[in-house]
Amino acid sequence: MFSEKALKIELSPIERIMERVTSETINLAGGSPDPEVIPVQEIKHAFEEVVAEWGASAFFYPGAGGLEELRKQIRSYASYLGVAGGDVAVTSGAQHALTLLCASLLSGEAFAHENPTFVEGMNPFLFYGGLSLPIRVDQNGLVVEELEARVKSNKPKLVYTVPLCHNPTGVNMSEQRRKKLVELAEKFDFFVVEDDPYRPISEKQPTPLYNFSQERVIYVGSLSKALAPGLRIGFIITKNQELLQRVKALEQMDFSTSTSNQLLASRLLKKGVVTQRLQALREHYKQKMRILIESLKRHQIPLVFEPQGGFFALIDAKKHAEQVAHEALKKGVAVVPAKPFYFDGTGQTHLRISVGPVPKQKIDEGVWILSKVLKC
Repeated sequence: MFSEKALKIELSPIERIMERVTSETINLAGGSPDPEVIPVQEIKHAFEEVVAEWGASAFFYPGAGGLEELRKQIRSYASYLGVAGGDVAVTSGAQHALTLLCASLLSGEAFAHENPTFVEGMNPFLFYGGLSLPIRVDQNGLVVEELEARVKSNKPKLVYTVPLCHNPTGVNMSEQRRKKLVELAEKFDFFVVEDDPYRPISEKQPTPLYNFSQERVIYVGSLSKALAPGLRIGFIITKNQELLQRVKALEQMDFSTSTSNQLLASRLLKKGVVTQRLQALREHYKQKMRILIESLKRHQIPLVFEPQGGFFALIDAKKHAEQVAHEALKKGVAVVPAKPFYFDGTGQTHLRISVGPVPKQKIDEGVWILSKVLKC
């Protein structure tokens, strides 16, 4: 009944867990930002201004590639974040950007990626790509020496990486490895897709891969963590005009992002609502991650990696993670089994924990309950 490609994609472990999360659950599973820091009033006021200025035009079809008003603001925003110049295509979140890039560049070719990696980010690569080349991650990010050894026998068309605040490990790729990865891309003729959604809220600001080579690296960003994920504002930055034109052509299949949401995001960027709150967001999530790490250590739950920022930490339950997650949820705590984040059959005892949506005051309680489950 279903196509071979459709059967490659399964509901992610995050979605399966989140379907069972209630308002009473201590949510250590979701990758959404903290609802307490979403600027609801600013969004409301900006939306009223958009409707007053644009009227019915705010609800017309948007056109491929994004509205020029928003593309201009995103170029300025990216520059503020230290991302080198280039042209912009607006997408319906970073996930849509990845889908458009894979549809544009992959037709059964091999692709490489971190192992573990963001399981939902992998879906378009699995759908459009061929051979998957999982490359090990350590405390300094993607092990580029392992990638170099693999590409000599199986050259990928693309390498997918989350080099900052990695999902699910929380590590950052070192500067040395960033440079080496780009050198390999140039030497072996492949593209690097840099998925960088956590830069706005990260205390550490390493050089974007894109800055090392605007020819080989395609930058993917998002306003989901800095503003609100439900607005679905993502973007691609590249100097490759042929790629941008192909992305725009493919956007005709879904008409891209809501016109009103694009106008709203443009206005919020122009008014400085996003950039003015970044330092506070960085401190907010830094505190939450510190609370999580201290709590895990206090309750003697081993970390697989030491997180360096962002939302996520990977722990080793020392027992079957699916069963642990099931029992924890019955006791009111949601965590994500991490085996699907691995593409080499490992990770059966690992769990991903997030500090994104959970209130600060609930983190230690959630870890304490999880520790009780682990001791059973």
